[in-house]
Amino acid sequence: MRPTRFNNFLNPEDPPQIVNLRVDNDAPPRFRDLMNQWPVKKLLTARDINYSQIVMPRDQVEDFILPKLLPAEQSSINRGEQVPVTVRDLDTMTEYQLRLWENGSSYVLTSGWSASFVRRRLLQVGEEVGFNWDERLRMLHFTVLSRPPVPPQEE
Repeated sequence: MRPTRFNNFLNPEDPPQIVNLRVDNDAPPRFRDLMNQWPVKKLLTARDINYSQIVMPRDQVEDFILPKLLPAEQSSINRGEQVPVTVRDLDTMTEYQLRLWENGSSYVLTSGWSASFVRRRLLQVGEEVGFNWDERLRMLHFTVLSRPPVPPQEE
């Protein structure tokens, strides 16, 4: 944690407030999904990390993503075609164009998964990620829900 000074510009007479901010080496804050805002959750496997795609839970995609797609997009997926999907990483506020398609018994996000998410966010096996379809913006939201704790470094 790094102590950071914040001034209250609305009331300049107030003394500055010191707040501890997380720095890059600190573990991310624990996120609790209090209102189930992440209906599609995935515990990352070696396949999700080592290949250029993430395999998503079939039942969750069918319940929470497919019904919200346009009819033409649903038809394309049913025909085995890849549908372009904008994915916004809500942790970094960056957007990427991936492709969603049905791969036999599962649904897959591909075409940029490794570069856009795995390498950039340093994702690892055992971390849990969440997805949620934003109907208003017509995009898929992404977040890292939990990461294993980082062991303390010896000094």
